[in-house]
Amino acid sequence: MQAAIGQDLSLQEVADACGLSVGHFSRAFRRSTGHPPHKWLLEKRVEMALSLLTDDAMSLTDIAARCGFADQSHLTNAFSRRVGMPPGVYRRLNRKMRLRSSKTAGR
Repeated sequence: MQAAIGQDLSLQEVADACGLSVGHFSRAFRRSTGHPPHKWLLEKRVEMALSLLTDDAMSLTDIAARCGFADQSHLTNAFSRRVGMPPGVYRRLNRKMRLRSSKTAGR
């Protein structure tokens, strides 16, 4: 699942790859990670988006697509629930922090 994080991956495909039924896979996954597969995947996609947001050249639409979100709105909703602010606001705050740290490092 980690390797295919930016792809549209169904639970059936993952369960089939493991040789398990969807129900058995879901229970085993939850026992081993502490999260259901869908929640785990959303968390990993948001983590990937967090790292990509430091690249100011990438649009939010591009980041959403690269992380496997259906669209920018899906990214914004998942990101806001996890981080507490929309990705655009996070990006601006992160940019300000980077600029401040580079100014103080140059002193």
